[in-house]
Amino acid sequence: MTAEANRMSQTPRTAHPPRRIRNFLLEPKFQLKYTGMVVGVTVVVAAVLGHYAYQYSTGQTQLLNIERMEAVIEQGGEPDQQFIADLESYAREADQRVAMAILGGIMVLALALGLTGIVVTHRLVGPSYRLRRLIGDVRRGRLVVEGGLRKGDELQDVFEAFKAMVDSLRSSRTEYISDLESMIEGARKAGVDAQVVAEMEALRNKLHGTLQ
Repeated sequence: MTAEANRMSQTPRTAHPPRRIRNFLLEPKFQLKYTGMVVGVTVVVAAVLGHYAYQYSTGQTQLLNIERMEAVIEQGGEPDQQFIADLESYAREADQRVAMAILGGIMVLALALGLTGIVVTHRLVGPSYRLRRLIGDVRRGRLVVEGGLRKGDELQDVFEAFKAMVDSLRSSRTEYISDLESMIEGARKAGVDAQVVAEMEALRNKLHGTLQ
């Protein structure tokens, strides 16, 4: 194998540049659909549990008000209208606080799950998106895989298998280029027509281009 072919067989290993602004929605339809399903199911379950929690809380508040009224009666007093109104006002405020806490918790949970779902799906869609682009490069004849997937991305095994396939194709292509260069050299020494040699060189250069 000649030095030139050996040089061309080296696959560039360009590292990923730091990504300052990440585009997490590479496949919006899939990512939003999956995330929406997870968030929807979770919100429904949380709403049902929150409803039972609210009912339990209102029951406890009513029980507490009854106990307070009984305590006043046991002490020989008579609950007046103002006392009853205060108890009812306290009960409403307590129940409202519980309801707002439940609703706020559900909203925070939905938001957290939504963001988490997009990040998680991005770790799957990102590698898939990159593999599709690399497959397109191979289809167009460019046998180059620069860098690798980011830490935490899914499909690592698939990417490594694809990379090994491209390396194998590059090796075969490099051997073919080496044989072609030997043929060109032999053709020159044998005095083959210059046009034929030029065509062979053009083919060699075209194959070189697929390795860059």
